[in-house]
Amino acid sequence: MFTAISVNYSRIIRFAQLLMALLVLDSALVFQNRWPTPSVRWVGEFSIELVALLLLLVVVVHWRGLPGRAMRRWLVGGYLVLILGRYLDVTAPTLMGRTINLYWDSQHVPQVAAMLVDSVPGGQLGLMAVALLAFLAVLIAVLCWAFDAILAELARPAGRRWLGALAFVLLALYGAGRLSPRLSTERWFALPVSGMFVEQMRLLLAATVWRDRHWVAAQPPLPDSDLKRLKRADVFVLFFESYGALVFDDPRFAAPLAERFTTLAQAVETAGWRSASARVESSTFGGLSWLAHSSLLSGLRIADQTDYQDLLTSDRATLASRFAAAGYRTLAIMPGLKYPWPEGAFYGFDQIYNAERLHYTGPAYGWWAIPDQYSLYRVHQLEVSAVARPPLFVLFPTINSHAPFAPLPPYYASWAQLDQAAASAAVKPAALNQRLNGEALAAAYLQSIGYNLAVLGGYLGQYAPSDALLLVLGDHQPPAVVGGRARSWQVPVHLFSPNAKLIDAFTAVGFKPGMVPGKEALGGIEILAPLLLRMLDSGGSALAAPPLTVVAPRIR
Repeated sequence: MFTAISVNYSRIIRFAQLLMALLVLDSALVFQNRWPTPSVRWVGEFSIELVALLLLLVVVVHWRGLPGRAMRRWLVGGYLVLILGRYLDVTAPTLMGRTINLYWDSQHVPQVAAMLVDSVPGGQLGLMAVALLAFLAVLIAVLCWAFDAILAELARPAGRRWLGALAFVLLALYGAGRLSPRLSTERWFALPVSGMFVEQMRLLLAATVWRDRHWVAAQPPLPDSDLKRLKRADVFVLFFESYGALVFDDPRFAAPLAERFTTLAQAVETAGWRSASARVESSTFGGLSWLAHSSLLSGLRIADQTDYQDLLTSDRATLASRFAAAGYRTLAIMPGLKYPWPEGAFYGFDQIYNAERLHYTGPAYGWWAIPDQYSLYRVHQLEVSAVARPPLFVLFPTINSHAPFAPLPPYYASWAQLDQAAASAAVKPAALNQRLNGEALAAAYLQSIGYNLAVLGGYLGQYAPSDALLLVLGDHQPPAVVGGRARSWQVPVHLFSPNAKLIDAFTAVGFKPGMVPGKEALGGIEILAPLLLRMLDSGGSALAAPPLTVVAPRIR
């Protein structure tokens, strides 16, 4: 009797270990993101990959016997890849607001690593590396234990029978749910991780084997323009980083910023400027700002890195080159640029003020280091305030509202103070904020947009040439970790000019007077370049402008 009890007890332990192993393997492929953090939470679903793997192991063990040590390593390694794929699949869209493209996104890893090395103390980086390695070691050990427990059960004919039956029934329930709309059994299962890898393979082939490198040449060129309606006035294109339509749509952001917009509108009006606003749909979300920049400059919708590369290898005229052909000196203010930028030559810029050329010696604010107010003021001193110069076309993508939106430099109401601040070596460099969660990021984001608005108001009120035209717009919505994934891709566009007739011409094609845009987008961000060129031509008018397609908010 004692022997029977011992046997039953050992079976219970073995069965409990097997259930635990199955639960561990299933949980590793069905977790979801815990928004707004990079952590995850478990959900009660089945993994179809685990079910298929169990059935495959039953067949293999029945016909070939238990796998050897090398095969077990491949089994654990393959499952680890599935886990990492699942993490990317559920985390990237939730935090960034878009799916990941491993082919192109992986090429930015060196720059991200450089940012971490420059911004995070070495000791902290070391601890992070050790923690990551320790986590991977524990995960691999747990996977080895789980597969050993399952293979031990499969070594028994009875174990193979009941595990095979379980896998077959679950697979049948999944298939029945897929085939019949009346059955809800498919909802018991998490979305397959394998679908993510299939999609990544499709993206890889689309960027390489199936790539159409001649699509740019087939597009209509940017219209020619004599720009005479400007009367040789300067033109500024300011891209506010992460400036999305949620600052008007979401009460969490619109309410705190309402006073800022009111103050800016009053300052603009007092200084004699007229303004008009609209919305356009960006070609990117939560990042990859250069896609939005290139879409505006080229007049084409550049929606991914493949499009971007195809554009750069074409001979397409850009907004900058059109202004250069009309006698403008073209400048790009790129304070976040720390590496060579051959794209500048393609776009047709005469001068590129990167981080080195801006000669900033003040305290560093995060990896981006240079305050936007300083960058604009520096180029104003060097270029805008010069006498006997040609008219200027200036592109300025700001950086201080880039994630993680902190640390933020102070705004100086008296811009002359920037000379002293930049020359001060006694100021302690501001440290990069650590471990910001979604709520903290949202608060920092609000402050950074307020900073942008202050810089814009200060420049318009104190320094901008009195006849200039300023086009100010967002490049994309902030990452989903700030405002959520269920967002349109819309960004605000603002025009500022003392020329009332010019502003009225833009309101005739859909812009709204003032700082608050309408509820719908006029079209994609790519419509702005041809619109601007036609409206500024000597024959430009509302009737001569390209037809605009109003775009309702779309959630991706």
